[in-house]
Amino acid sequence: MNALSPCVGLLGATGAVGEELLRLLDDRTLPIGELRVFASTDSEGSELDFRGDEVFVEEADPQALTACDLLFCAAPAVLEEHLDSLRASDTRVVDLSGVLELDSQVPLFVPGERPQGPWVAIPRGVVGGLALALRPLGALRRLTVTTLESAVGAGRRGVEELQSQTIHILQAMDGEAGDTDVFPQALAFDTLPQVGDFVESDETTEERRLRHVLRRILEAPGLNIEVTRVRVPTFMGAQASVSVELEAALPLSQLAERWRKGPGLRLLSDPELPTPRGATAHEEVEIGRVRLNEESGSLSFVLALDTLHRGAARSALEAARQLLAQ
Repeated sequence: MNALSPCVGLLGATGAVGEELLRLLDDRTLPIGELRVFASTDSEGSELDFRGDEVFVEEADPQALTACDLLFCAAPAVLEEHLDSLRASDTRVVDLSGVLELDSQVPLFVPGERPQGPWVAIPRGVVGGLALALRPLGALRRLTVTTLESAVGAGRRGVEELQSQTIHILQAMDGEAGDTDVFPQALAFDTLPQVGDFVESDETTEERRLRHVLRRILEAPGLNIEVTRVRVPTFMGAQASVSVELEAALPLSQLAERWRKGPGLRLLSDPELPTPRGATAHEEVEIGRVRLNEESGSLSFVLALDTLHRGAARSALEAARQLLAQ
């Protein structure tokens, strides 16, 4: 592999995450000799702009994927189909699709750390933001999280469905939202306390996944984590309300200093509020509404982030840069 001009592949180039990653790759901070982009058969042959040229969308096949020195993966079904071929190759993989984040053999990448091994998984969306905010705090005793996640967490189809429902309600003025295919119920002008499918104990697959991924990142397999994930009628970004009990109590000034030194974080000053729309203007996870409960000793705060940019594409780009340097 030529680290100065590698062949880089992008699997899922026409999806929401893929488009954001392609935009970041266009800024030339990652050395790329050749870019190959892959998507579904519906997009095969279409053209995408990249660094002043046009690149043609290809259909993924084992030979094409394994010819890449490094592959960004943002299409879960296609990645699963070609996992065996990729494992048998020398291709370095940065997974943004969620397929590998539960695989104990694949390290989870957190900005500020060096990736271990030729493959890494990027903790997706709000989970990545939580990881960045919690790691500087040291050992945790208990964690309670409520997430507020936008339609883009369900991909382009989620955004399109929310847009369609919103327009339908405003035009019809009868409260009916129209068709619902992506979300379990109409999302427009409402909130849905369900992200993922329900499993036993009335929790969802995505709540269980968040717990598992956070425990891996924090290296705390027995950490008590209570989580409720809520879908809200916004198009971009995510927010989370966090309450955490620390193993060792720390003053707010020391906690604030740790956050200021943490990679990918921006600690807001009062009266600034962390909001998903506000976070889209910055590269970092924004933290605010910080307070200590004197009775319980717990720390509470709110965070917000651009889930496509900071929660996926930016972290993937940082991981790729380090993988190519190895």
